[in-house]
Amino acid sequence: MLMSFRYVGLVLLIILFSSLSIPAQEQPKILEWGDHANLRCRGVEASKANYAIELEDILIDGRSVLVGQPFVGDVRDLVFRVKNISDGPFGLIQITVVLPEVKRPPEIPFVGTSADSKAKPVAPGQETELRVPSGKLYDWVKDTVAAQGLQLPQIKTAAIDAVIVQTGGQGVSVCIKARDPRNEWRPRP
Repeated sequence: MLMSFRYVGLVLLIILFSSLSIPAQEQPKILEWGDHANLRCRGVEASKANYAIELEDILIDGRSVLVGQPFVGDVRDLVFRVKNISDGPFGLIQITVVLPEVKRPPEIPFVGTSADSKAKPVAPGQETELRVPSGKLYDWVKDTVAAQGLQLPQIKTAAIDAVIVQTGGQGVSVCIKARDPRNEWRPRP
């Protein structure tokens, strides 16, 4: 009998220590459409909207993400694949994402072609991928969230807040349509 208590105690210790070495699973996150005024095509009848960009896909680690569906991963690793469906070139395409759970949310830019003079514009019909620029931007996002008492792994929601293109040196908010109807902008319930 004493032997069985030792055995049970040993098994419990093994389970306890093995569970401490397993990292906690990452919290699923949701990408949604924001309520920002820069998404000015909402409420406009689809046949009358002047779409400039088509959202081809949203990816994280090579897997498609749907708006409103949970995904696992770091927001900075999202990739927006977009297509210029206008009749003119864009020097820059940017989708801005915010973190609505944060009182003063930082704006996280996902940028395609840069506006510098060496970059080629995104021509009509051409696709490009929008990513968070490399560098210290994401450190600033983490610091901004931490200054408000939160940590990025706690954040469960990211919202597409604005879609901007640059033509002729000026940034303009534009309408975006989605190739996959499940990614189309819909008002929140």
